[in-house]
Amino acid sequence: FDLTKRNPYNPGESMLKNLNQKSFHDEGKAHGISLVIGPTEVADVMTSKVVTLSPHHTFAEVANLMNDRYFRHCVVVDNFRKPVGVISDRDILRALARNPNARSKSLDQIMTRNPITVKRRTPIIDAVSKIVAKRINCLPVVEDDGTVCGIVTSTDLLKSYQQLLDLVRYQPG
Repeated sequence: FDLTKRNPYNPGESMLKNLNQKSFHDEGKAHGISLVIGPTEVADVMTSKVVTLSPHHTFAEVANLMNDRYFRHCVVVDNFRKPVGVISDRDILRALARNPNARSKSLDQIMTRNPITVKRRTPIIDAVSKIVAKRINCLPVVEDDGTVCGIVTSTDLLKSYQQLLDLVRYQPG
């Protein structure tokens, strides 16, 4: 399926549209062909309201927080807001399965240390590649100074992909 083909129901436009609802035209090409732009960088799909905790928070605190706020990942940061770990719902389940006394532990005892991070301007394909290669479900997003500014999850990336598929789906009039 060639997305650069013209739309049979509107020959003046291409099949591929811009996810950000921006319309760009290539001046040097035949009139009516749109340049396709979708989310291209992590900043386009990340969650900027990321929940951060310190390594000294307790297992019970993070479990209650995740349960009450309905999310699956927290970034663990140092005093300078630089990521030192990630805690996921899977980490919580794993800790409970391995150690019945897990509820008394602090995050630094159960978190995944030294998380792989990306920057806002990281191409989405690079973030996807890291998630797939490392078999993880989230990447903290950091500023140039290394401080956390967001998180991108496999769910964020799947939602972005779903939007792209919805835009390019062939839908007869």
